[in-house]
Amino acid sequence: MSIVLGSVNTGTARHGTIRSTPYNQSRAVQTFFGLVGELHLNGRAHGRDLSAWVLFYGYATDALLQTDIAVMNALIGTSGTMTWTFGALTTTYQNCDFDGFDLEEDPWLDGSGVNGWQVMGRIKFRQILQ
Repeated sequence: MSIVLGSVNTGTARHGTIRSTPYNQSRAVQTFFGLVGELHLNGRAHGRDLSAWVLFYGYATDALLQTDIAVMNALIGTSGTMTWTFGALTTTYQNCDFDGFDLEEDPWLDGSGVNGWQVMGRIKFRQILQ
Protein backbone atom coordinates (compact mmCIF):
# COMPACT_ATOMS: atom_id res chain seq x y z
CA MET A 1 0.00 0.00 0.00
CA SER A 2 1.77 3.14 -1.19
CA ILE A 3 1.75 6.30 -3.26
CA VAL A 4 5.00 6.83 -5.17
CA LEU A 5 6.27 9.65 -7.41
CA GLY A 6 10.05 9.56 -7.81
CA SER A 7 11.55 10.06 -4.33
CA VAL A 8 8.10 10.85 -2.87
CA ASN A 9 6.92 7.63 -1.20
CA THR A 10 4.30 7.14 1.51
CA GLY A 11 5.88 3.79 2.44
CA THR A 12 3.77 1.85 4.95
CA ALA A 13 1.59 4.84 5.93
CA ARG A 14 -2.13 4.23 5.65
CA HIS A 15 -3.78 6.16 2.82
CA GLY A 16 -7.00 6.51 0.88
CA THR A 17 -7.74 6.35 -2.81
CA ILE A 18 -6.71 9.16 -5.14
CA ARG A 19 -9.39 11.80 -5.50
CA SER A 20 -9.33 14.01 -8.56
CA THR A 21 -10.94 17.28 -9.50
CA PRO A 22 -12.33 17.80 -13.01
CA TYR A 23 -9.79 18.93 -15.61
CA ASN A 24 -9.44 22.73 -15.72
CA GLN A 25 -10.59 24.28 -18.96
CA SER A 26 -9.91 27.74 -20.38
CA ARG A 27 -13.03 29.79 -20.93
CA ALA A 28 -13.54 33.45 -21.73
CA VAL A 29 -16.96 35.10 -21.53
CA GLN A 30 -17.46 38.50 -23.12
CA THR A 31 -20.46 40.83 -23.33
CA PHE A 32 -20.76 43.88 -25.55
CA PHE A 33 -22.57 47.15 -24.86
CA GLY A 34 -25.83 47.39 -26.81
CA LEU A 35 -25.94 43.69 -27.75
CA VAL A 36 -28.00 40.95 -26.16
CA GLY A 37 -26.23 37.74 -25.13
CA GLU A 38 -22.66 36.67 -24.49
CA LEU A 39 -19.69 35.47 -26.47
CA HIS A 40 -18.08 32.28 -25.10
CA LEU A 41 -14.61 31.16 -26.14
CA ASN A 42 -13.79 27.66 -24.89
CA GLY A 43 -10.29 26.24 -24.89
CA ARG A 44 -9.04 22.74 -24.22
CA ALA A 45 -8.54 21.05 -20.86
CA HIS A 46 -5.24 21.72 -19.03
CA GLY A 47 -4.77 19.78 -15.81
CA ARG A 48 -6.35 18.66 -12.55
CA ASP A 49 -5.60 18.28 -8.85
CA LEU A 50 -5.08 14.83 -7.30
CA SER A 51 -4.99 14.12 -3.57
CA ALA A 52 -5.37 11.39 -0.96
CA TRP A 53 -5.61 11.31 2.82
CA VAL A 54 -2.55 9.87 4.54
CA LEU A 55 -2.04 8.75 8.14
CA PHE A 56 1.61 8.73 9.20
CA TYR A 57 2.03 6.74 12.43
CA GLY A 58 4.48 4.80 14.56
CA TYR A 59 6.91 7.61 15.42
CA ALA A 60 8.75 7.50 18.77
CA THR A 61 8.73 11.31 19.09
CA ASP A 62 6.95 14.30 17.61
CA ALA A 63 10.34 15.60 16.39
CA LEU A 64 10.88 12.48 14.23
CA LEU A 65 7.41 12.86 12.74
CA GLN A 66 7.99 16.57 11.97
CA THR A 67 11.36 15.72 10.37
CA ASP A 68 9.77 13.19 8.00
CA ILE A 69 7.08 15.71 7.02
CA ALA A 70 9.76 18.34 6.32
CA VAL A 71 11.79 15.85 4.25
CA MET A 72 8.69 14.99 2.20
CA ASN A 73 7.77 18.65 1.64
CA ALA A 74 11.34 19.37 0.53
CA LEU A 75 10.45 17.25 -2.52
CA ILE A 76 7.74 19.67 -3.70
CA GLY A 77 8.10 20.09 -7.45
CA THR A 78 9.14 16.47 -8.11
CA SER A 79 7.51 15.37 -11.36
CA GLY A 80 6.91 12.18 -13.29
CA THR A 81 4.54 9.23 -13.17
CA MET A 82 2.66 8.78 -9.89
CA THR A 83 1.64 5.26 -8.87
CA TRP A 84 -1.08 4.42 -6.36
CA THR A 85 -0.97 0.84 -5.04
CA PHE A 86 -3.34 -0.98 -2.69
CA GLY A 87 -2.86 -4.74 -2.57
CA ALA A 88 -3.26 -6.06 -6.12
CA LEU A 89 -4.76 -2.77 -7.35
CA THR A 90 -2.43 -0.34 -9.10
CA THR A 91 -3.28 2.91 -10.85
CA THR A 92 -0.78 5.18 -12.61
CA TYR A 93 -1.11 8.87 -13.38
CA GLN A 94 1.20 10.36 -16.03
CA ASN A 95 2.72 13.88 -15.94
CA CYS A 96 2.27 14.63 -12.22
CA ASP A 97 3.92 17.25 -10.01
CA PHE A 98 4.15 16.82 -6.24
CA ASP A 99 2.45 19.75 -4.43
CA GLY A 100 3.21 18.72 -0.85
CA PHE A 101 1.70 17.24 2.29
CA ASP A 102 -0.73 19.37 4.33
CA LEU A 103 -1.58 18.54 7.93
CA GLU A 104 -5.30 18.29 8.59
CA GLU A 105 -4.81 18.36 12.37
CA ASP A 106 -2.08 18.62 14.97
CA PRO A 107 0.08 15.51 15.56
CA TRP A 108 -0.99 13.41 18.54
CA LEU A 109 0.41 10.62 20.69
CA ASP A 110 -1.62 7.41 20.64
CA GLY A 111 -2.69 6.77 24.23
CA SER A 112 -2.64 2.97 23.81
CA GLY A 113 1.11 2.99 23.24
CA VAL A 114 0.72 0.98 20.02
CA ASN A 115 0.86 3.56 17.21
CA GLY A 116 3.21 6.19 18.68
CA TRP A 117 3.08 9.73 17.35
CA GLN A 118 0.81 10.12 14.34
CA VAL A 119 -0.78 12.73 12.11
CA MET A 120 -3.52 12.81 9.47
CA GLY A 121 -3.07 14.94 6.38
CA ARG A 122 -3.52 15.19 2.64
CA ILE A 123 -0.86 14.48 0.01
CA LYS A 124 -1.38 16.60 -3.12
CA PHE A 125 -0.36 16.35 -6.77
CA ARG A 126 -1.10 18.24 -9.99
CA GLN A 127 -1.61 16.20 -13.17
CA ILE A 128 -0.84 18.11 -16.36
CA LEU A 129 -2.77 17.11 -19.45
CA GLN A 130 -0.56 16.96 -22.52
